[in-house]
Amino acid sequence: MKTYSVSIESNDEFSPEEENADFICLRKFTIIIPAYNEEKRIIPVLKEVCHFISENKYPWNVIVSIDGNDDTEIIVKKMMVQFSFLNYIRGNGRSGKGDAIKRAITFASGDYVMLMDADGAISFDEITKHLNLLDRYDFINFDRYKNKENKIPKLRRFMSRGYSFYIRMLFNIDINDTQCGYKIMRTTDGKEVFNKLTITDGFFYSPFFAYLKMMKVNIIEVSVNYMHSEGSKFSVPSMVLGGFVSTLAFRIRSSPFWKYVPKKLVDLYYRKFRWI
Repeated sequence: MKTYSVSIESNDEFSPEEENADFICLRKFTIIIPAYNEEKRIIPVLKEVCHFISENKYPWNVIVSIDGNDDTEIIVKKMMVQFSFLNYIRGNGRSGKGDAIKRAITFASGDYVMLMDADGAISFDEITKHLNLLDRYDFINFDRYKNKENKIPKLRRFMSRGYSFYIRMLFNIDINDTQCGYKIMRTTDGKEVFNKLTITDGFFYSPFFAYLKMMKVNIIEVSVNYMHSEGSKFSVPSMVLGGFVSTLAFRIRSSPFWKYVPKKLVDLYYRKFRWI
């Protein structure tokens, strides 16, 4: 049976590049990239990912889950002409990052699902060099904060660290960087956990890790090089309010007190906060 555990490993503990290459050749990945109005940032990311897959002739596929009303869809369509393994799914308006991933993971195939942000803050090469860890673990969570040289704006760092602490204390989860958008998991685990999720905003990570803990998924957290990218769709007020409300709502829903919550408050949450 799988056991839930988290650790931080340094690069000198990883297997040689040859072992990593052998592992990649034997596994199939579905890469999911949620994109809300990302026309200004997504092209370099897609080029890096698609050229890697094409040049190595891996049987992988890429799904861009699109929300918003800019030209992201047009960009992806143009690249699909060159890369047959690239596809996209479009949502309606702004349904939230959690929902964008949830609707895409339904179409994931193969052994593993890789979640990536459209900002390119962590290079694809940095991600793939750790794939051999999946021989020993079910889930890789990338940690932006272990590496002190990563330049992350002070306010964003403060808010992210505070929210991660809030999640760890509320759910007793031993994850250092809960909010990082770069993660790799078994396809079966990914589909199971997203099928359980009802929080669809950018703060779905609290129930996400709570469910993984209940499922006894074996997790390793890896320090990576990270470069902050301007153009984030999050504002500090929404991060504070959305994170607090969404996480608290999930905690209450999972408790005996849920039946006492007035329907008006439940409706307010789904109307105002769920998509943040």
